[in-house]
Parts: sequence; C-alpha cells; structure tokens
Amino acid sequence: MLTSFVVPTNLRYKTQLSLLFDKGVISENVYNHFIERGLKVISPSSDYGLYSLGEFLPEIVIGASDEYICNMEVPYQATSYIAARTGNTGKAVYIYKINDRPGGGVLSLTGGIRKFGDSIFASTHRILLGREAMMISADNLVVNKEQIWNWQFFGNTIRESNPSIYEDLVKLSEKVGKGSEFRQIVVARSDKTFRRLNIAGLCRDNQIKILDPKHGIKVTLLTNDSGYEYASNFLPESDLIEYIITGKDFDMYLAMIKFRKLHGTDMILNDGGRIMSNSIRDQGLLGEERITLEPYPGDQFIPHRSKLDQQNVLGIEGTGIDGGEIENGIKVQSIRINDELANVYLYPLKVRSGV
Repeated sequence: MLTSFVVPTNLRYKTQLSLLFDKGVISENVYNHFIERGLKVISPSSDYGLYSLGEFLPEIVIGASDEYICNMEVPYQATSYIAARTGNTGKAVYIYKINDRPGGGVLSLTGGIRKFGDSIFASTHRILLGREAMMISADNLVVNKEQIWNWQFFGNTIRESNPSIYEDLVKLSEKVGKGSEFRQIVVARSDKTFRRLNIAGLCRDNQIKILDPKHGIKVTLLTNDSGYEYASNFLPESDLIEYIITGKDFDMYLAMIKFRKLHGTDMILNDGGRIMSNSIRDQGLLGEERITLEPYPGDQFIPHRSKLDQQNVLGIEGTGIDGGEIENGIKVQSIRINDELANVYLYPLKVRSGV
C-alpha cells in the first residue's frame, strides 16, 4: 500500500522561491529576503485542538517567522480583501469593489450573501494578525463610522449556521489574544484630512463608534504637526486617545517605528482601504495580503466588463511575480473552501530587521 506524502509548506515555499530565482523572475536580494523572512505555519487542529476550524483551514500561513517579526523595527503588517471574478470564461480578472453600491458592493461580489469561506478566513486573519492593532484610514473611519473592527463582524455571519466553527473561533481568539492590549490606529495625514471629512462635527455628535468612550476602545491617531494642533482641540489626549506625530510632514515609516517602540506591537492588520494599503506596500511596509477569490456571481451582480472601473480591479491572472493574480505578489497558499479560494500573497519588505 502506497502512503501519500504531503510536502511541508515551508519546504514547498523554499522550492517555489528557488524556481523563481533560477528562472530569473526574482533577484538574489529578493530571494534572500524571502528566505530570511521564512513562514509561520499554524495548524488549528494540532496546535490548538480546533478540529472544526481545521477541517476547512488545515493550515494558516503568516508570511514571516516569529523570529523575523520579533526583530523588525516596525510592526509586521498585513491586509485582506475579497474579490470576485468578472466572468466565467477567459483570462481571470478580479474586482474588489463596485462603485455606487452600498459598502462598495461587497455583497454583490459574493452573490448577495456573506459567504462561508470568506467569513472564516477573514475571522482568523483578524484574530491572528489584528489581535494587537488594526489600522484604518480616516476616510475608512468615516465611511464605516458605525463599525467596530473586530473578528465578530465576520464571525457572527456563521454563528447560527456553523456553531462549532464559531466556537473554535472564540477559542482561537481567547488563546492568541490572551493578555494583548488592542489598539485601533487611525491615519489622518494632516489637518486637511480632519477638515475634509468633518471629523470634528461627527465627534461632536458622537457618530463615530470607536471614538465613543462608552466602548472603551484605545485609539492612536497618526498625523503631522498641523493634524495634531487641529484635532487635539476636539479629541484631546486621554486614557483612550493618543497621538503619534511625525513632524511638519507626515511620515508613515517614522510613525510605525514610533508605534512599535511605544507599545511593543509586533503585528498590525491594515484595513485602511486599497489606496492606503497600496501606498504602504509601495513603501515596503506591507508584508502580506489575504484574499478570498469568489467565482463569478452572475450578470445581475457584476456590471458588464466594459462598464467596470479599472481602479476597482484587484488582480488579473498572470500579473504576479509568480504568474498569479496579484501584481508584485507571490502566492504562498491557496485553500479551496466550497467554491471560494482562500489565498495568501506575500510582498517584499524594505524594513530593517535584526536591530
């Protein structure tokens, strides 16, 4: 009787990098960077005894080892999206947003319902990578002012239909989040951002949920000198509100260094929106992206391709470093959950480690 052999994820990853290097797709510097970073591979079943969750997510990959993350001068940063295929045939094009539809058309991308695979994939991502801090743009804060950024936002969609998986998510949150102090980070680059979004008026009317003191959420605002001078008048520093100021000009890299030194936070989940996450990636501060790829939900949900806004395209088959869907990214994991693909992509980092 033949015994099947499953190649360990870390070994498969190293082989993948070697092939890309040998073909000249990545440079020696990029190859060495990814090798040095390594991967962290979590098994919900064997590591935590979460067998219901492990049935659907046998492994959860984080795109750097604990040792590498520990030695970074800034927190390791990740983001996540859901994207739908825009047609059943031809070269795969995936969009993450539909203009002029509520919530950016997320429910349209998934055929009018919150899908099971994305719910558990997004929940685990928020639990594992966002347990200490989540970062959003001030624009996202205002658009989603009624939202509190926690894993239950996704987990509650499966609470009744899949109670055993929901209970495993609760247990995972308790195990990895024990003793962690959570902070919500908001990026407002200058006073112009606060003024443009009328955040003073929204705060005065107590319309932003995470800034309502009754919820007890600790918030760190990243801004420059003018942003602090303006915002501190209506959002003074307190036990719940703090500012990290980078000088006359806003400097995200410096803000991240200061945040890590101040709180010792080693991971941040970036939920700031595509414009902000792309800028973070381009600065070499975004390590990975978790994306749930959805099948084509149908003509009634996706507008005709000729009418699609190209700015809403998240990925196109063949544009990745490795020939995958995500430009500048390397796909290191793909798990099929029913008709969804739960994928993890890595980006090269430009941050110092070993300091």
